[in-house]
Amino acid sequence: ACRGFRSRPRHGCRGAGITKREEEIHVVVPAGVGDGEMVRMPGRGEGILGGTPGDLYVKVHVTPDKRFRKEGANLLTELSVKLSDALLGSTYHVPTLEGAEDLEIPTGVSHGEMLRIKGHGGMQSRGKRGDLFVRVNITLPQKLSKSARQLVEKLKEEGI
Repeated sequence: ACRGFRSRPRHGCRGAGITKREEEIHVVVPAGVGDGEMVRMPGRGEGILGGTPGDLYVKVHVTPDKRFRKEGANLLTELSVKLSDALLGSTYHVPTLEGAEDLEIPTGVSHGEMLRIKGHGGMQSRGKRGDLFVRVNITLPQKLSKSARQLVEKLKEEGI
C-alpha cells in the first residue's frame, strides 16, 4: 500500500492508496506435487487499502516425462528385455531419477511382470521415498538365423 490519499497524492499510487506492480518471485514447489495442485504463498497476493495483502496461489502444471509415470509415491517405467535374457535371467541398467541402477532380471520372468527398485520412486508428502516399478516387455526377434531356428525347434520338441 502507498500512503498517499486524494488530499495528498503521492507519486506511484495517484491517491488510490494502493500501487500495482509486477514482481518476479521465487516459488518453492514441494517434492511430489501433482499436476493441477496449488502452492500457497501467504501475504504475496493482492493488497487492500488499510489491510494486509492476501495469499497468492500458484497452480502447478507438471509436464509428463517420457520415461516415467507417477502413481502416488511410486514411479513406473518400462524395460525391453531380450527373449534369451527373460528365459535365462540377466542384469539390466535401468534409468532412475538420480541416474541408473542395476536390476536383476529373474530367470523365467513373464511379459508384463513388474519388478521393483526400492526407494527410487517419487516423494510422499511425509518425505518418505516411494519405489520405482519396472514393467518387463519381452522383445521377440523379428528373424531367426538357421542355428537359432534349430535351437528353438529343439525347445519346442521338449515342450518349452
